[in-house]
Amino acid sequence: MSDETLTLYRPVGLREMELILQADSKAFPPRLPHQPIFYPVLNFEYAEQIARDWNTKDEKSGFAGFVTEFEVDKVYASQFEIHTVGGSTHRELWVRAEELATFNQHIRGGIQLKAAYYSEGYKGIKHRHMNWYADEMFEKLYITAYLSSDFYWEIIVNRNAIFLNFSYWATHDMSRFVLYEGEQTRFLKKLEDIWKWRFPDIPLLGSDLLK
Repeated sequence: MSDETLTLYRPVGLREMELILQADSKAFPPRLPHQPIFYPVLNFEYAEQIARDWNTKDEKSGFAGFVTEFEVDKVYASQFEIHTVGGSTHRELWVRAEELATFNQHIRGGIQLKAAYYSEGYKGIKHRHMNWYADEMFEKLYITAYLSSDFYWEIIVNRNAIFLNFSYWATHDMSRFVLYEGEQTRFLKKLEDIWKWRFPDIPLLGSDLLK
C-alpha cells in the first residue's frame, strides 16, 4: 500500500471469484438486480470471517470462500461512506451498484487472492472440455503428469480452475488418487514448477504448504 491508495478486502464465493479471474483480476463483476450495494471491507480479519464462516456453508457460493485484496485510489475512495456493522473490525465501504464500473477503474495493481476456504460439497470450476471438477481434475492431471506435453496444456487450458483448486488440493487428502505414499506432494510440486515457469507473476495459493 502507498500513501495514495487504500487497501480493501472482499470475501467472495466461487462464482464471483471465477468472474474476477475472467476479467484478468482487474475488476469485480456487476451486482445482480437484488444487490444494490457493493461491500468491500477494510481489514483482512473481517473478510476472512465471512469467507470462512459464511461462504463455505452457502451452496450458492460453491461451498467455498475466497478473500481478495486490492488497492483503490485513496482520494477517490474517500467519497464512499464507511459503515461499522458489528464489532470494531466489521467496517465496510458502501458503493452503490451503479458506481461499481467506475470503482473498478480506480483499482490499482489488480485483485489478489489472499486466502481460500473450502467445505464438504466443494466441486470447483468445471474442466474446460470435460465433465471434471476439482477431484476428477486432480486425478486426471496426476495421470497425465508424466506425459509432459499433455500435462502442460492441461494446465494452460484450465488455468483458472487450477488456480482456485490448488489450495484445496494442498490442504485435503487426495491420496485415493495417487499410487505411492508422498506422491500427492510430489505431484503438486511438479504442477507448481510448470505454473511458475508459465505464470511467474501469479503465485499459487497453498504452495507454501508443500514440504
